[in-house]
Amino acid sequence: MAQQTIPKSDGRGIISGTYVTANQDIDRQQWLEDCYPEWGTFLNQEIATYKVPEGQVALWWCGGPSWVLKTDEGGIYWIDQYCGPSLYTEAVGNCGVCKQAGAKSINWLRLNPQVIDPWQFKGLDGAFITHMHQDHCDLYAVKAALKTTDVKFYAPYMACKKLRGFEVPESRIHMTRLGESVQLKGATVEFLMCYDDTAIRTTEGPDVLPYELACTSFLFRTSAGNILFMGDTWFNDGYTQIGNDYDIDVAIADMGFNAPGATDKMTPYDCVRVSKALNAKVFIPDHYDNWANCAGDPSMLTRELEYLGKDVCPNTQITIMACGGRYLYPQDKHMTRYAYPDGSEDYHFERGEVYKRIQHQHQQVMEMLKSNEK
Repeated sequence: MAQQTIPKSDGRGIISGTYVTANQDIDRQQWLEDCYPEWGTFLNQEIATYKVPEGQVALWWCGGPSWVLKTDEGGIYWIDQYCGPSLYTEAVGNCGVCKQAGAKSINWLRLNPQVIDPWQFKGLDGAFITHMHQDHCDLYAVKAALKTTDVKFYAPYMACKKLRGFEVPESRIHMTRLGESVQLKGATVEFLMCYDDTAIRTTEGPDVLPYELACTSFLFRTSAGNILFMGDTWFNDGYTQIGNDYDIDVAIADMGFNAPGATDKMTPYDCVRVSKALNAKVFIPDHYDNWANCAGDPSMLTRELEYLGKDVCPNTQITIMACGGRYLYPQDKHMTRYAYPDGSEDYHFERGEVYKRIQHQHQQVMEMLKSNEK
């Protein structure tokens, strides 16, 4: 095992990484253990140790469609947690995008790093799955949570069928029904309509499923406000009804580049339309960062979203997150773009070698000047 140095906790989350100090024998398995996940357990420990201030709610973006939410009562929730590799889907395997595009198969090359270790969540209060697609209902994440926690999985009908195929006990599966809700630690979670026109086509044969059997939107009602997770939705006028019925503080939904021939993700214009329909105070896009075939130029997508947002939904704050970043609502409600911490809180220039050298040289100069005066 490679040598490790793990600093003492300072309350901000500690990276359990590898610091190699000497030559050692490395095989492939050791390389995987030392280097993957890329962020080690840094984010796990930050989530576990971070105390959410009263009246706030914390969100961590894990890249792609994946989020962790923590309430001010300490409740920790997964939403669409994906911990898997690049994918290969086929039309014969019920790939909804393949069916739309007439493609025999599609390669999904993963771009974003794995920023959590799913096996290190010892405390988890709920795992929410918007629909059955592999990057939302993920074998790797499900098995880790199943074996290390007693968490329940909340999912629509088709995703529940998939969970049963993963040997999740019935007692740990909660099938979402439109209009129902669950009361959990620090949050009431309501099950609302989701209009994912790809998920409804993920079926055997030509049939199209009813939305409520294929996909669910989750509204987390917390002391800080209402956070809506919409999975891989398409734009639909039906979201106007949700905007009329609920006060949406933060809406989180997919965005991406659609090559000619198939629609998979919402475009920036779709995103601002849905933001306006929901009358959301904040809109955060996701999913545009993690699959090569629908990433295009991610910076172009975010620029377009920000530009359109000013004209189409000026009352909505468009917030662009970064993978692994933490968002605190309402504290960060005016944030435009997330910036990673630069670590300067740990810097003490006066203790550094540069400062010491400057001070030493200054002392020498002063002594020389005094000597010359004599």
